[in-house]
Amino acid sequence: MPAYDHQQWMKYMRRHEANVFNAIFYDKEEVTEDDIQRIIADVASFFSLPVPEINGKCESFAEVLLGDKAGECELSYNLEMLRTAGINNKDAFTLCFVHEMAHQALHRYQFMLFCCERWMQELAADLTAGLYAERHHLATGKFKYALSTQKYSITHPDGKIRENIVECGRHYLEQQIVNGTKMMNMVLQIMPTFVFTHKKKLKTEWYQLLDELEYSPQEPVRYRIEDLPDSNLIKQAVLKYKLSKAQEDENHR
Repeated sequence: MPAYDHQQWMKYMRRHEANVFNAIFYDKEEVTEDDIQRIIADVASFFSLPVPEINGKCESFAEVLLGDKAGECELSYNLEMLRTAGINNKDAFTLCFVHEMAHQALHRYQFMLFCCERWMQELAADLTAGLYAERHHLATGKFKYALSTQKYSITHPDGKIRENIVECGRHYLEQQIVNGTKMMNMVLQIMPTFVFTHKKKLKTEWYQLLDELEYSPQEPVRYRIEDLPDSNLIKQAVLKYKLSKAQEDENHR
C-alpha cells in the first residue's frame, strides 16, 4: 500500500479554491517556453484548430489576433505578468490558453445577449475554460483568482462574474466525455441562461463604466509660477526659496 502523501492530498483539496495564498504561494511549477508551446498545440488539437503563430510579449496577460483568412491566428502572452497574477503552474497556463483559443473558435459567432458583445465573448471564453478544466481534471483555483482580481473595462466584464462563469462551466460538465466541437456547442447553450441570471449585475457595471468614462478625472491644470500674481503665496514662497538658493550658491563660490 503506497504511503499517505499529505502534500498531494492538500494540493488536491485546494485545487479549485480561488484565493491569493493558493494562487501565489502554493503548487507552483516551472513552466518553460517549450511547455507553453506544447500546451497551446494540445489545446488547438482538442478544438480542431490550427496552431496559432506565437509572437513575443504583449501588454496584457495574453491576447489572440485573428486574420481575415480562415486559420490565421497570432497568439502572444506576457509570461511575467501571468506569473505575477498567479498563473504559475501547467493547469493555470493551460486554462489561460484555452480562453484565448476559445476566441479563435468563436470569433465569427455573435451572441446578441447584451449591449456589449465584447463582454459576451470574454464570458464565453471563460466558460470554455471551466468546461475544459472539468473535462481534463485541471485545477481552476489559480486561473479563477487571476480573473477575480480584474476590474471591468470597455472590453472585459468584472472579474467576479468571470470567476463565476468558470465555476459554472466546471460544474456543468460533470465528468462527461466530450470532444472540442461538442464543448463549443455547450458554450452556446449555456451562455443565454448565464447572462439572463446575471443581467442585473452586468447592466449595473456597464452603466457604471459609462459614467466613469464620461466623468473621468481631468488632467490637472499646470501653471507657471511666473504667471501667477505677485500676491500669490505659493509664488512668494518659491521666489523666496530661489533667492535664498542663489545667495547660498554665491557664498560657496
